[in-house]
Amino acid sequence: MRIILVGPPGSGKGTQAKYLIEKYNIPQISTGDLLRAAVAAQTPLGRQAKAIMDAGQLVPNDLVMGMIRERVTRPDADNGFILDGFPRNIIQAEELDTLLNRLGRPIDVVLQFEVDFDLLMQRMVGRQTCVSCGELFNSFTNPPMIDGRCDLCGGPLHHRSDDNEETIDRRLRVYLTQTQPLSELYKKQNKLHVIDAHGEIEDITKRIKSALRGMRSKKANLKSISIAQAVHEERKKKNSKQPEIIRTTAEEEKPKHSSHKKRVLAKIAVQKKIEKIKAAEPKKAAVKKTKIAAKKPSGDTDTQQLKALEAELKAAKAELKKTTQKEKELIKKEKAKEALRNKKMKEITAKIKKKKK
Repeated sequence: MRIILVGPPGSGKGTQAKYLIEKYNIPQISTGDLLRAAVAAQTPLGRQAKAIMDAGQLVPNDLVMGMIRERVTRPDADNGFILDGFPRNIIQAEELDTLLNRLGRPIDVVLQFEVDFDLLMQRMVGRQTCVSCGELFNSFTNPPMIDGRCDLCGGPLHHRSDDNEETIDRRLRVYLTQTQPLSELYKKQNKLHVIDAHGEIEDITKRIKSALRGMRSKKANLKSISIAQAVHEERKKKNSKQPEIIRTTAEEEKPKHSSHKKRVLAKIAVQKKIEKIKAAEPKKAAVKKTKIAAKKPSGDTDTQQLKALEAELKAAKAELKKTTQKEKELIKKEKAKEALRNKKMKEITAKIKKKKK
């Protein structure tokens, strides 16, 4: 079984991954662990990744994909694997689909964990892990019997430095804007199963069992390979063409929609035609009077054409103005939503601070 776990930090993906590892006898693959292992082993990919990270840059997708390719083709992943923390956005998801389909190992199911953000904040701020055995505790929901000591082995409990309100807030925002849109992609592929991640661990495990009941690993679908490749190639073309569109005129400085781009390009074409006709006018004036008289109907036609083009340009400007207004309204709505989210996060933080006191 080949599984992707999607969900905000603190939603319980790691805990439920342990159950899936035992049930299907498959490895859990973390891109962070792969990067660290490759760098430590000084593999060719690891050396490239280290040079990029040392320069303070993000490791590009093609390097990460190379590491995933190498990991999923190992013998212990023949029965499947669990991907946790990857893909993080639509582009990575499309590249992953293309890679796994080529290898004949397509993703079977995507489990998306859904939890209220106030509960996530509580889970993560209060999270404590045993240094010795890895057992998890929470100072709010599952505190240890002895402060700072594991109930199972007596080992010291550790609180991660990044489990603080500011860092968690930032990570949740990244999830909302980049990772959550993956649900639509996998929903279209009929692979998405939304798991209610509230309640006891055993209850959440039961929901996962129910979602996976009767499911078997799929073989590579040649049609889905070609579709994934076509989508990915089209996206690449759009990204490579975008700078050329941006530089055409000052008015199309920040195109946001394809329809907007088309209108702007149409406007440029109309303007070029007008300039061409205007440039031709002095030449016509220099022709002999007899020829001018003979070609008078043609001159009338050009004047009509010029007027028509000017009318078309005027309409294009009006449409552009309308589109710009719509874009402003959309930006205003997005700002309002962002303000609402900020307000909610502040309320959550205030609740947690009260509970701590």
